[in-house]
Amino acid sequence: MADLAGFFGKAFAELGAYVGTVGGQIAGPPLARYHSVDAEGVDVEAVFPLAAPVAGRGDIQAIELPAGPAVQVLHTGPYDEVGPVYDAIETWLTEHGRERAGPPCEVYLNEPGDDPSQLQTLVVQPITA
Repeated sequence: MADLAGFFGKAFAELGAYVGTVGGQIAGPPLARYHSVDAEGVDVEAVFPLAAPVAGRGDIQAIELPAGPAVQVLHTGPYDEVGPVYDAIETWLTEHGRERAGPPCEVYLNEPGDDPSQLQTLVVQPITA
């Protein structure tokens, strides 16, 4: 977890540069898909939504995120304080008898260099229909 800021800085810079070289058009804010987070590490994808798919290269691949229902919560504050949002989503899922239907995403709505107290992260959890 401590290395995520460095990973995202490098990954989003590399993605942005690659998209520009292949004529792609970024169509929204960056996001991260968290496949797993545990004591052994984090399995995460850095993603830019694009207006149209582009050819991949190496670790950079086009993916298509599935459409469907989701629960989402907007967190305002430092990235390292987003944990309670996940707890609230888990509580909502239990109370409403719903289940996760894929990995959660964090959509980063403003720049990481902004005032940490004003950072906005939209946590989106796909759920079963």
